[in-house]
Amino acid sequence: MSNEILAIFQQVERMKNIPEGELIKAFERGITSAAKKVYGGKPEIRVDLNGGEMQFYWKKTVVENVTNEYVEINVEDAKKIKPEAVLGDIMEVLFYPKEFGRIAAQTTKQVITQKIREVEKEQIFQEYKQKEGDIITGVVHTIENGNIIIDMGMVEGILREKEQVYKEEYKIGDRIRAYVLKTSRGKEGARLELSRTHPNFVKKVFAMEVTEVDQGIVEIKYVAREPGIKTKVVVTSNDPHVDPVGACIGVKGSRIQTIIRELHGEKVDVVLYSDDIRKYLESAIAPIEIKDIYIDEPNKYTIIAVPDEQFSQVIGKTGINMRLVAKITKWKVSVLRISEFTPERIDSMKKNFDEQVEFDLFKLSPDIEIKDLKLLKSEGIKNLKNFVDFDDKTLQGLLGSDEKRIIELKHKAGDFIRHGEENA
Repeated sequence: MSNEILAIFQQVERMKNIPEGELIKAFERGITSAAKKVYGGKPEIRVDLNGGEMQFYWKKTVVENVTNEYVEINVEDAKKIKPEAVLGDIMEVLFYPKEFGRIAAQTTKQVITQKIREVEKEQIFQEYKQKEGDIITGVVHTIENGNIIIDMGMVEGILREKEQVYKEEYKIGDRIRAYVLKTSRGKEGARLELSRTHPNFVKKVFAMEVTEVDQGIVEIKYVAREPGIKTKVVVTSNDPHVDPVGACIGVKGSRIQTIIRELHGEKVDVVLYSDDIRKYLESAIAPIEIKDIYIDEPNKYTIIAVPDEQFSQVIGKTGINMRLVAKITKWKVSVLRISEFTPERIDSMKKNFDEQVEFDLFKLSPDIEIKDLKLLKSEGIKNLKNFVDFDDKTLQGLLGSDEKRIIELKHKAGDFIRHGEENA
């Protein structure tokens, strides 16, 4: 029987690529559990391969009078195996009860079935783990509490309500593409957390439709998105002979129209990146022309002037266009009609901006007392960004704090900055 079991394990190893050692360990656990039910006590069984034959070693306690031969051995028999054995010793004994063949056969089938299932689940999990950050296609299976369950074939995906674009509607049986956020292990196997709102979803769609993006010739530097409404995609070219915006738009808009269809009609602006903020902004609000501009480079603040009749257009509904412009440029951008672009109005807006910047630093209150915040301001630290960039040792001296405290404060300031940029 043991040779037959061994042969089965070797066959499974060849067919399913499951190491024989793993099967034997699982077999040991299974057969110990089965033996416990049949023989009572707490048997522990080790399987050993000796010259190609499977042997079973049972752990037994050395006793004077045996009450359960499956977990106990008397002193005389123990000394025949191990002369120095004494009462209370626990020793391994080569043992094969007459009923053991049936138990071993049943356990073999159960162990192999379970192990194959476990290995296949793990293989599927590892396969889909590699798909994190990719787009995957599936079919809507069910809709539960606003969450869409998607059948991906070997796995299930979940598109939670917060990861859905509010304007998109799906029904059971619809095909759907989504971005894989995370792969996790579930009771039934791998499960994918999906998104259609993530900015990287747009990046991947561009890579699927624009050969130059997929090949790395055209690089997507930033994506700023209001899912379902509008997205701005900032591109640059690693080849001076390739126009990155033209490559993404395609002949007669063919490529961008395919992308817009995948995004269910979401408006997509392709913006040419530039280190020159004026050129960058010109592309960001194209086709609207910038008539004049004020630039405060140190504070990354700019005021642009546009034609009076296009002012509403450049702002966008509920200010969406300029929010996206601020996100992709990482600048604070204000807009004026060209008729209002006067020195007096610019000075007024600069003053308001300076006051806001100065007030920003006070977000660190009450962690820093007001008098100390004013001291920082007098030292030229006008805002949170100045604080983060300032020398640690100098800050320690100004605030009378240790290095750990300054690091904590800088982390907090950094969180405020990131939060502000995300909601710009």
